[in-house]
Amino acid sequence: MSAEPEVGFIGLGDQGAPMAAAIAERFRLHAWARRDTSYEALGDVPFTRHATAVELAAAVSILCVCLRTDAELTELLSNGVLDALPADAIVINHATGDPGEANGFRERCAAKGISFVDAPVSGGRPGAMARTLTCFVGTVPDTLEKCRAVVSTHSKHVVHMGAAGTGQAAKLCNNALTVSNLRNIVEVFSIANAFGIEPASLQKAFAHSSGGSFILDALGTKVTPEIASHIATLNRTDVEEFATAAKRRGRNVSDIEEWALGGAAGLVAVVNRLVNGNPKS
Repeated sequence: MSAEPEVGFIGLGDQGAPMAAAIAERFRLHAWARRDTSYEALGDVPFTRHATAVELAAAVSILCVCLRTDAELTELLSNGVLDALPADAIVINHATGDPGEANGFRERCAAKGISFVDAPVSGGRPGAMARTLTCFVGTVPDTLEKCRAVVSTHSKHVVHMGAAGTGQAAKLCNNALTVSNLRNIVEVFSIANAFGIEPASLQKAFAHSSGGSFILDALGTKVTPEIASHIATLNRTDVEEFATAAKRRGRNVSDIEEWALGGAAGLVAVVNRLVNGNPKS
């Protein structure tokens, strides 16, 4: 893979499309989507559109995928894509899933002489647009070096976590910590309200003190009242995925799960208080 790679992207969703656009600014991009409207999200960047996923797979040496679930990736690979890829290709999975499934994907790809990179990202659509995502990578070091330049087009921080599965494990832990921190904010801001402190003033002060955090900075800015309910749903899914994966490995995380789910439950209210102020008594 010494020559410039032909890079494919499947999964032009809310986060995937700006990631694909970032790749197209540096490499030759190939894209396939089920719906014609999905291509519109790529804007004016140059890319080659393919009629089928199999046709795309045959044209690329690196295939990036950002689908919603492990089941969707399994279906994609099983329907001819894995067979169509050249023997020395690399499959990069940017979606969040189960660490065990990631290792299974690695085994399926290896049987075809294909490398698999477990590479979920953190930062959402804003991070993808700004090219500042963090990518948690699970693969062998040599494979990462072969595709690092592609991943770095949209991810400012590309961190090697270990073998396949460790990228997903790191992302699940990141999500659990984020939503647990959100619960801390919900509880502490409720107490601050009892003291008569405006939450916006508290957020401003915490941004420059030890009480600050990524999720606190995002409330009211990246997480607005208009999308808070949707984000809360995603947060609940994040916590449930973390808990399910941990329980499969015999770990009891019920306390973390219960606490973090309370953060998701309180997200809408805390964002509204930050933006609109405390309700008048």
